[in-house]
Amino acid sequence: MMVHGIIKKDGRSHMVMADIGQTLLSVFRAEGFAVASPCGGNGTCGKCKVTARGALSEMTAEEERFLRPDEISAGVRLVCKTKIEGDFEVILPSASISAETKFQARSYTLSPMAEPVSGEKNFGLAVDIGTTTVAVYLCDMETGKILGTRGFLNPQSTYGADVISRIDKIMKNKDALAEQKKRVLSAISEAYESLAEENGGNASHIRAAVICGNTVMEHIAAGIDPSSIANAPFTAPTLFGASYDAEEIGLPMAKGARIYFAPCFASYVGGDIACGMIATGLDGEADNVLFIDIGTNGEIGLSTKQGLYFCSAAAGPAFEGAHIECGMAGTAGAVSRVYLDGDKILWETVDGKTPCGICGSGIIDACAVMLDTGLLDETGCIMDADEVEGFSDYLSEDDDGNAVFMLDKINHIYITGKDIREIQLAKAAIAAGIRTLLDKANLEISDVSAVVLAGGFGSHIHAKSACRIGLVPRDLDGKITSVGNVAGAGAVAILLGKEPRESAKTICGKSEYVELSCDAFFMETYIDEMMFEE
Repeated sequence: MMVHGIIKKDGRSHMVMADIGQTLLSVFRAEGFAVASPCGGNGTCGKCKVTARGALSEMTAEEERFLRPDEISAGVRLVCKTKIEGDFEVILPSASISAETKFQARSYTLSPMAEPVSGEKNFGLAVDIGTTTVAVYLCDMETGKILGTRGFLNPQSTYGADVISRIDKIMKNKDALAEQKKRVLSAISEAYESLAEENGGNASHIRAAVICGNTVMEHIAAGIDPSSIANAPFTAPTLFGASYDAEEIGLPMAKGARIYFAPCFASYVGGDIACGMIATGLDGEADNVLFIDIGTNGEIGLSTKQGLYFCSAAAGPAFEGAHIECGMAGTAGAVSRVYLDGDKILWETVDGKTPCGICGSGIIDACAVMLDTGLLDETGCIMDADEVEGFSDYLSEDDDGNAVFMLDKINHIYITGKDIREIQLAKAAIAAGIRTLLDKANLEISDVSAVVLAGGFGSHIHAKSACRIGLVPRDLDGKITSVGNVAGAGAVAILLGKEPRESAKTICGKSEYVELSCDAFFMETYIDEMMFEE
C-alpha cells in the first residue's frame, strides 16, 4: 500500500510516495535526497538524524541509544531505523556541506579539449567526485575562465561513508550500482545545468568534460562494477585515462561531447590524486615534496628527482566525523577549532552557530590540546580527574565509569576514549604511509622540502595540531601548506590546457605504487605510530 510523504529541505516541500514498511532511508535513496549515513544504514553510527512526524514506527532501542532526550522530544529520528506506517513528513537539516572549490592551478597554454563552435556558447565542465563531497566547475572554453562552481554532499553518502561500504551495497544488490551512479550523475547534471543557465546557456553548450575522483568513484560514475577492488588481489577493472561518450555515460551535453576520466595509479590511488599532482606541478621531478590527501582513504604521493611514489593508507572515516560519538561533517554548528587560552580550552564552530557536534579539524585540535594539558597521555588514555591539575573540570565519566573529555558541557559535546582510539588508528595509518614512501625512496624526514595538504579536509586542518598528534611527522612543522581542492583545479587544467593533458598521459608511467597491506616496514611503523609523541 502506498502512502504520501512530504520532505522539506531548504524551505521547499517535496511530495513523495512510499510503501508501508519502507524505511525513511530507502525513501531518501529512491528520491535522491542526500542524508549522511556513514554506516550505510546498519544502525551503528547514529548520524542519520532528521526531524520526522506522522504515521511512523515506534522508536527503537538503537534510536534511544543515539538520541538525546531533547532530540527525542523534538521528534528527531534515525532514518535507517524509522519505518513508514502511513502519511508522514520529514524536515531535513538545513545545514549544508560546502565542498572546497578554490585553488589556482599552475599556468598553462589555453588549448581546450574541444574546438569552440562559432557563434554559440562554448562551455566545458570539470568535476571532482569525492567520497563525501562533489565539486563542479563550469568553464568558458574560449577564455579559460571558470564561470561558476557548485559544491555539495555526495548523494551516495546514504550508502555509507567510505568506498568499501558502497562497494558492499553493490555486491549485495545488483541494482545498487545503477542507483549510486544515477544519484551522483543527477546531482552533477542539476548543478551544471543551473550554472549554464546563470551564464546565458544550457547543457547543450557543454562541449567536453573531465571527471576525477578516487578509483571507486570514477568506476561508479562510469557505470563500471568496482567489486573486484574490494577483494584480493584488489585489482580495478580499469584505471581510466580515457574518454567516453557523454550520452553513453548518461550526462546530457552537446551532441558528440566527450568525457575524460582522469588516470588512476591503482585501485586505491585515484584520478583525484593525479589531477592534484598535475595542478601543483608535482607530476615532474620535484625536490622531495609530499602530497597528502587526508580522508577516509588517505592517499599519499612523494615527488622526487628519481620519480613519483604513491601509497594508499586506510585511515577510515574518523576524520570526517564518522565513528566519533559526537562527530559530524564540517557543516554549520560543527566545532571546527579547539585551542588553549591560558587556563581555558576554547572552541569555534562553522558559521559561528551553536555547537551540535565536532568535525575532523576540531577533533585533531582537541587531541592536540588534550595532550598539551595532560588530559591525554601518549598511549591515548584519557586521564581521570584526580590525575591532572588545572583542567580537571573538563573531565567527566560516561555511564560505565570511563573518563570522557567534556568540550562543551552546556551542549553536551564530548570526546570518549573510543573516539581517541579511532583517531589513533587513522593518524597512524597516514603517518606510517608517509614514512614507508620515504623508506622506498631512500629518504629521511629531514630530506623533505615541503608538504602539500590537499582536499577539502586538508585545507581546514591546523598544521601545528596535525604535527602535535603525529598525523604528520613533527619535524615537518613549518613545511606544510594547505592548498584546497587541487583535484578540481587539475581537472580544470586538463580540460583547458595542452600541457596538463600531456601530463595526464604520462604521469602514471613514471610512478611506483607501494602496496601497504603486505609491507613489513609499514606494519611495524604503523604500530609505533599509534602512540602520541610526548
